[in-house]
Amino acid sequence: MIIAIANQKGGVGKTTLTVHLASYLARRGRSVLVVDADPQGNASSWLLDGDVSQAGLFELLVVGTAGKKLVRRVDGWGIDLLPGNHRTGEAYIFMAATNKPFGTVADALRPLAAGRDVVLIDMPPSMAAGFRETLFAADWVLVPAQLERLALEGVGFMAQTCTAMREQYHAGPMLLGIVPNMARRQTTEHQAQMQDLIAAFGPTVWPPIPLSVRVAEAAAQGTTVFELPDAVGVAEAFRVIGQRVEQNVKA
Repeated sequence: MIIAIANQKGGVGKTTLTVHLASYLARRGRSVLVVDADPQGNASSWLLDGDVSQAGLFELLVVGTAGKKLVRRVDGWGIDLLPGNHRTGEAYIFMAATNKPFGTVADALRPLAAGRDVVLIDMPPSMAAGFRETLFAADWVLVPAQLERLALEGVGFMAQTCTAMREQYHAGPMLLGIVPNMARRQTTEHQAQMQDLIAAFGPTVWPPIPLSVRVAEAAAQGTTVFELPDAVGVAEAFRVIGQRVEQNVKA
């Protein structure tokens, strides 16, 4: 099973959700692979203590290196990682310039799902080269969204993209869930945006993850909020999202 963590907007917490979901599932005994498909390489930096020099998606897509040779075990996490960095963007540009088939990324990534319970793709920005090709590799898409004025627009774009892809190719991901992130429940604006999301997407909107400085602290320390004793509230919110994934896709 492959889940893409995606939104057309940056800064909505894609990498944060990817890393915490991977950690939760690994703690539950699941075999998990994180694919860092964002040229910023934030997931790789988080998991590898700032090291974004490792071979990964570029070598898989351009050089033709076998995926199993590129996947590395992340010490202390119990998860595997296919790294990414600025060269990932070069790989997408190369694919476009050489007219590679639309399913090239899917063909490269899907074999890595064999024998694993879950593959999580930390997606590139939606308007960037390679976004749709990478999304096509997924079975499901999970959409983190900030509770702000343009939240509905970003989520709607993702839903429309998935629908259009399935209509055109008779394959592609289904919308798994929408995760309101960095929520400030006490503000009127966030409450109103949450209600708008629920009105538009119903039960596809999952419980929110609260805004917490502990998330940034965890990232800076190369860990997750599960490891921080004073991050009980936000840690529980991430656990709930992990449970929703297990319940909905039988991970």
